[in-house]
Amino acid sequence: MTAMHGRAGLPILVLALVMLGFCAPAFAKDVPTPRISPLKVQDGDSGGQAAGDESDPGEPFDTAIIPPSGGNGAMLDSFAPGGKGDFGGGPGLDQPLQLAPLDPANSATGGPIDLGAAARRADPLFNPTPSGDDGVLGTVTIEARLTEDGPPIQSGIAWRVFRDQVGGDGKLPLVGEASGGSVTLRLRPGRYIVHCSYGRAGFVKKVVVGEAPSAESIVLNAGGLRLAALVGKDQPLPPTDVHFSIYASDETGPGERVLVADEVPPGHTVSLNAGIYHIVCRYGEANAVVRADIKVEPGKLTEAAVYQKAARLTLKLVEERGGEALANTAWSVVTPAGESVIESVGAFPSVVLAVGDYTAIAKNGDRIFERNFKVEAGLNRDVEVLAEQN
Repeated sequence: MTAMHGRAGLPILVLALVMLGFCAPAFAKDVPTPRISPLKVQDGDSGGQAAGDESDPGEPFDTAIIPPSGGNGAMLDSFAPGGKGDFGGGPGLDQPLQLAPLDPANSATGGPIDLGAAARRADPLFNPTPSGDDGVLGTVTIEARLTEDGPPIQSGIAWRVFRDQVGGDGKLPLVGEASGGSVTLRLRPGRYIVHCSYGRAGFVKKVVVGEAPSAESIVLNAGGLRLAALVGKDQPLPPTDVHFSIYASDETGPGERVLVADEVPPGHTVSLNAGIYHIVCRYGEANAVVRADIKVEPGKLTEAAVYQKAARLTLKLVEERGGEALANTAWSVVTPAGESVIESVGAFPSVVLAVGDYTAIAKNGDRIFERNFKVEAGLNRDVEVLAEQN
């Protein structure tokens, strides 16, 4: 497999052609039960360790205490030239955003929103840092970049801000959230946890808010991945028949994988943290499965074309060649070893099968008929089973 990379937004894209064979039908056995993907954590820029925080600044942050977000993980095409992505565009999304307060009825009109006041309304005991003046607020502006030397991301980011003290439910209490580009926060001085997600790429940053205005930058170290599925001589497969699953390596053990994205259709760009991902491409619902390991580099778009060695077949039970298909027929397709690949009921079921030899078994009433046949890559055709009279 060869690959070339171009900076995001440039017309130079990557074409990684993956030509692999199919795997056994029981593919799920090769993929361990997925767990929540761990997020990377950055400490605040003010010395790396928050004031009064005795923990090791390099200690991994337990992201399990961050509540899940419905918007986190959506796909987008922001790597495509001029692409707005599945987050959509619209006025205001390309401007620095301010988080909405927890109480929309008391929202501010213009200027930074006082998230500290919103949090106090939700919890009167909220007090990030002891202070004799509840009116003292700090302002911090946070932006996100794909790479350290890249421009700030202008849209498609989901922001969530949490207190750094775990609540009674074992989760971090949410202070506010927003989506778009850069974000400006007005909060009471103290320590906060900022969760930034961009597609499937995510980062958690510890932020210290002081009385003086400050700025923070999050480097996602992320890239884009766009997948396609081909068959035969570069013939694209119908998007409705193909879907991808994307897995990342799990640091908890060798060979373990974490499900990052599922049911990804061809042609969609998925933002991912840089790294090597295991791709599973399913064509149809039977045994046409192709796997590949693909590397995503920060600030770059990788396009991968996966070649399927399979074909779509229509099964028919007929009394003569080219005749009418008999209704109320139960079908089974098995391998030479007798392993069942698919079962169906109908006059002419359609099935996608990986290349190889098979036997079609048709049962109509109390009569059973069968036929051996061969599947060739990209050769879609009818398979007729003759209902011969004994």
